[in-house]
Amino acid sequence: MEKSKPPQLYKQYFIDKNDERKTLFEKLVKLFPIKKGIYPGSFVHITPSFFIPEMTYIDADKRISKFFEETTLLSYIEENKHYKESPSVRGIQADYSTNLPIEKASFDIMFSFYAGFISQSCKNFLKKNAILVCNNSHGDASLAAIDPDYKLIGVITFNDQEYQISQEELTSFFIKKDGSSIDKEKVKRTMTGEKFTKTPYAYIFQRY
Repeated sequence: MEKSKPPQLYKQYFIDKNDERKTLFEKLVKLFPIKKGIYPGSFVHITPSFFIPEMTYIDADKRISKFFEETTLLSYIEENKHYKESPSVRGIQADYSTNLPIEKASFDIMFSFYAGFISQSCKNFLKKNAILVCNNSHGDASLAAIDPDYKLIGVITFNDQEYQISQEELTSFFIKKDGSSIDKEKVKRTMTGEKFTKTPYAYIFQRY
């Protein structure tokens, strides 16, 4: 039986750019009990659905409504999944900072990559002790680091085309080069992460 072709937008923006990040999601599900995830600012980055049975994607880009309605999407995910359950995929075309029809405290993991302050706007979607994975490109990791609702439990590095997760020596992260404290208002105003002495690919927080 002929395999399904990848959706065009996914191929264009993630496969062709070698940015699927499959090994990252694979390692996360091996390390944490994850069955249900949410990805605000996802665009069409559906790779998490290959490893997480139930995913909700949110993005303001108007193209995602049609993308998630494609009849071949579930077939493509089904052929690439790494779990026994049938995949459940929900795409919402909206600003993630607005009031969304999503149940609070219902997700095991949330992803925040290059899309603003997701850790702040969407934290209520996470269950207690759930996981936030975010980078610092727009300052989201800087804000999560000083948010008492989160605790840093790991970092993700990317070297030689390989993702690695470390949960050791975490006190050496979020130390600014000038020794000062994180300036929350500056981060929010500029949407730029603080400059730290160590800069991993992303950070892993636990929601309290």
